[in-house]
Amino acid sequence: MNAVLKQASEDNAAVTNAMAAFALADARFPALARSRARDAIIDCVGCMLAGSREALAAPLLAVLPSFDQANEQATAQLLGTERWASPADAALFNGTIAHALDYDDTNHPAYAHPSAVIVPALLALAPQCAPSGADLIDAYIVGFEAFGKLGRALNKQHYKRGWHATGTFGALAAALAAGRLLKLDHHQMVMCIGIAASSAAGLRANFGSMTKPFHAGQSARAGLLAALLAKHGFDASGEAMDHAYGFVRVFNDGIGHDTAHLLRMGEDLEILTEHGLALKPFPACGATHPGIEAAMLLHKDSAGEPLKEVRAGVCEMAFAPLIHVMPHAPLEGKFSLHYCVAAALVEGDVGLHSFTPEKIADPRIRALIPRIRMEVDEDLRHDSEFATRIVAVTESGKRFERFVPLAMGKPARWFDVERIRAKFRDCAADVLGSARCDSAFAALLDLDSAAPATATLAALRTAR
Repeated sequence: MNAVLKQASEDNAAVTNAMAAFALADARFPALARSRARDAIIDCVGCMLAGSREALAAPLLAVLPSFDQANEQATAQLLGTERWASPADAALFNGTIAHALDYDDTNHPAYAHPSAVIVPALLALAPQCAPSGADLIDAYIVGFEAFGKLGRALNKQHYKRGWHATGTFGALAAALAAGRLLKLDHHQMVMCIGIAASSAAGLRANFGSMTKPFHAGQSARAGLLAALLAKHGFDASGEAMDHAYGFVRVFNDGIGHDTAHLLRMGEDLEILTEHGLALKPFPACGATHPGIEAAMLLHKDSAGEPLKEVRAGVCEMAFAPLIHVMPHAPLEGKFSLHYCVAAALVEGDVGLHSFTPEKIADPRIRALIPRIRMEVDEDLRHDSEFATRIVAVTESGKRFERFVPLAMGKPARWFDVERIRAKFRDCAADVLGSARCDSAFAALLDLDSAAPATATLAALRTAR
């Protein structure tokens, strides 16, 4: 430990030490927390496998060093491919493809995508750590807790300033999760946090491009590397969270933060909070989901009558991520409430098929988009769950209204096992094949046990 760290007092590093202590605590998490973590891991693996077929996978495979079999350099698999890479490169690849479709889970108040960061980091480390499935669940809950508490401490100011919290909070969350899996000691975990704090990045300007999912991959890689470096003696500031020039103050310009939340890591577990973890029923930005569901209901109500105008009443926060109106590419469509609502009104459903170049160019959908008005609904102005009210008026003057206060997949509307299975099959069957898809799902469903996780990882390999 260098001289600067020796001089740092406990008070000067209170947040950093609290985060490290929680990550390493010998705690048995509640059964509901564990089952939600398992469901999130299953959901994320499905999203990774589907994402491996997206266009962004090709340039990643062209650039990242990878091998056709496991070896001393390459111990971690690149999901959806027959390639292997170093843990860091595997975390980068798998994290990016996990978020490629924007079908992966979300968290409030972080306004981020936790599993797309945490799960790839843990899977990349697993071959060298030989954890049990229960160890993976524990580490996931630790990483998720970091996401949620960072959201409470820094948002909404952090998000409004243009930071993509999946990238910024994600580096720290992945570091804590990876550090737990590696069984770091307290000093090493403090160093791990310091390294990760200087590795955090991600700009909301890149929403609607390949670089948005790249944020998830980058933060998974950053957190994993921080943990590995700390384990091998790499050092950092012991006050990376608390310092005047540390993570909390720098990322919020010194205002709009409350570190008290970070001192309560593990209290009121974020994965058990009312809105903390949300699985996604639609492969688009979570802010579109209540609107999509309302529009799907209106599709039935209007029975195909031509629509004259549509009003989408939303909260103020919805305008932050939904930066596109008339999309020109599938990734832009995922961040256009106008497109998502139009697609649901026209076709009665939104799914993976809705975000292809052909569907983005569908003249029926594009003709309806200019008739949709997105505006703040005064009753919803300060809502933080993206509740949406859709009002549609037909050419004949009929008026239909639907209001969805809470998206499917939130804790109060959690997916049952059959819906989780159906989504996994939708994402993974074309990649693994039907039989392997079913065996992979079964292995993941039994993840939370003392059995080694190696069998589960083997079940995710694509057929040769």
